[in-house]
Amino acid sequence: MGMLKRMKDMKDMDEAAPGMVAQAQMASLNQMMAAQARAANAATTGSSVRRTVTINGMRQIGMLNFDLLVEFDMTVLPDGMPPYPATTQQRVSQMQIGQLRPGQTLPASVDPSNPAAIWLDLETLQ
Repeated sequence: MGMLKRMKDMKDMDEAAPGMVAQAQMASLNQMMAAQARAANAATTGSSVRRTVTINGMRQIGMLNFDLLVEFDMTVLPDGMPPYPATTQQRVSQMQIGQLRPGQTLPASVDPSNPAAIWLDLETLQ
């Protein structure tokens, strides 16, 4: 009977695993959205500095409503300072995604107290 109980316990663990995975994914999404909100707020309140970035790579990491969640690998080009690599995640509309490509330069807002907090100015895409 001990073996049957262990098999039942294993089955229960397998059934609980998808819920745990979903919770972890939701927590990760919440963190990404919070970071995106902080970067967007810094960009709109004027507490950020304008920088040029070059997109090195990009990949879709999810969807939110009909927008794509995209992770960008980029190089930030600060004035008078050496360039540095950075990664940011941002919502991108399906209308804008076709206008983005590796090698492209864009303006961005960077939080001076946290140079990794970057908000790409996608409104400049035409």
